[in-house]
Amino acid sequence: MAGAWARQENAPAGAAVTVEREVSPLGRLGQIWHGAPESTLSLAVVLRPSLPPEEADVAWLVAGLGAMGGAEAMTDRELSVWWPDAVVDADDQVMATTKAEVQLGPGEVRSAVISLRLDLEQLGLRTEQRDDLLEAVLRAVDEASASLADGPDALATAYERRCRLLGKRLKLRLLPKGETRGVARGVDRSGRLELASATGMVERITVDMLREFQVV
Repeated sequence: MAGAWARQENAPAGAAVTVEREVSPLGRLGQIWHGAPESTLSLAVVLRPSLPPEEADVAWLVAGLGAMGGAEAMTDRELSVWWPDAVVDADDQVMATTKAEVQLGPGEVRSAVISLRLDLEQLGLRTEQRDDLLEAVLRAVDEASASLADGPDALATAYERRCRLLGKRLKLRLLPKGETRGVARGVDRSGRLELASATGMVERITVDMLREFQVV
């Protein structure tokens, strides 16, 4: 619904859609969300960032920081982002997942729809706190999106600072095929994961290059 709305010229940035129950709650690459409907907050938000196509993955950073910031505002827990599409706790348990669908125009990102799913039970929140969590998430998304007015550098730095993958050795399976290994070194201003090899070479991984990865 939000995707169709965003494709219309009058869909405003910040417009949000929430659903009580999803028939097929799918994330990136069709990954299934396993949270119970009654303890899940599901929403989609329209973004209209002023970005070139090569920085489209920045929408994933907005989604991650929005989900994390909203969840932290409602709990006493310190959470982290897990590039590209999750929010985790100190034990790497998934608290939320995100997805970004980007529509490109000539030389620009025309719109992005970010989908966020948060598990109230995992966060220690009651079902009746769903509306308060929604407001907190929307505020955090708005704050993250607003920071793009001066370019994506500050947003990428904020994401990188809270990214739990950094310093971990990873094995990545890539699309359409192949794999690569290295240590997660950072997240750049385009939203790409920086992977450092044993020889010091740095490979930059876009979200659409990634099939899956393992911490090894």
